Amino acid sequence: MFRFEFIVQSYSKFHGLLRMTGIVLFFIFLVGYIIHFIEPGAFPTFFDGVWWAIVTISTVGYGDFVPESVIGRILGMLLIISGIALFSFFISNLASSTVLARQDREKGGTSYHKSGHYIIVGWNERSQQLIKEIRKINSHTKLILIDESLQERPEECPNVVFVKGSPTIDETFIRANAKEAHTVIITANLHINEKVADANSVLTLLTVKGIQPAIYSIVELVTPNQIKNAERAGADEIIQSSNYLSLLMINGILYHGMTDVISQMLRHEKQDQLSFEPLRSELVNESFKKAIEECQTEDRFLIGIRRDNETILHPNKGSSLLKGDILIFFNRI
Repeated sequence: MFRFEFIVQSYSKFHGLLRMTGIVLFFIFLVGYIIHFIEPGAFPTFFDGVWWAIVTISTVGYGDFVPESVIGRILGMLLIISGIALFSFFISNLASSTVLARQDREKGGTSYHKSGHYIIVGWNERSQQLIKEIRKINSHTKLILIDESLQERPEECPNVVFVKGSPTIDETFIRANAKEAHTVIITANLHINEKVADANSVLTLLTVKGIQPAIYSIVELVTPNQIKNAERAGADEIIQSSNYLSLLMINGILYHGMTDVISQMLRHEKQDQLSFEPLRSELVNESFKKAIEECQTEDRFLIGIRRDNETILHPNKGSSLLKGDILIFFNRI
């Protein structure tokens, strides 16, 4: 099923097709005007002449308007011979342009022009799962997948726009419209050396930040070696995947079943288990105990504070709350 958005995006790339459309329309209007001028009795209005030209070259031939003079019939014969050929050529170009546009889109050769989308760099099991989770939260979120190794858009992601290209060059992120994107998530390439993978992730971050410095960026690193460089490059969040996996494993060793507990806490359903809420103005300079009394309910528990990129879990109840603090809640779902 063709969507109007897809048709517009596809055909806008084919300037030859647009020129052909203009030629066909000009030809129809010209013939319509001539037949109206030659036989004003049989074709009382210019619109009648255009109508006759359209139904003739499209081989519909209703017969409601028929030339009566010799010159009019000669014009009709010329229209049938040349017009049908021109119209057939137009239709065949229209069909081939549609097929080429669809193939180009599937193979990642298109560009994205809307705003507020999420860019995911790298196709792997993590990005595939990430797309599923985002779709579960909001099925209307616009997602762009950038990958250099894929030959065409993955079958698992029918509603994702695929942009094929290296994430370390500007042209790829320009086609992904990074200037108007909401967030970029850079996943690590685990098929190459870990140090090289992290260096590529930082280079990718530098590339997208060079195009849009304000874009919110989440970067996956495998080792701690490139953390400082990622911070210098402007990473808003850094996920050191190997470190997190090690922490999960050690918790599983110390407390059997703890990994399932953590997994449950991070699960997304209709409502998030963990959530943030900006500190209300009336609670500024008040104690953490006061925030518990004011904000905590039977269905949500106040567990900590997010302050200047630092997370403070279970602070002392006498701790003062500052302007700009973000409260961390654990919600019942």
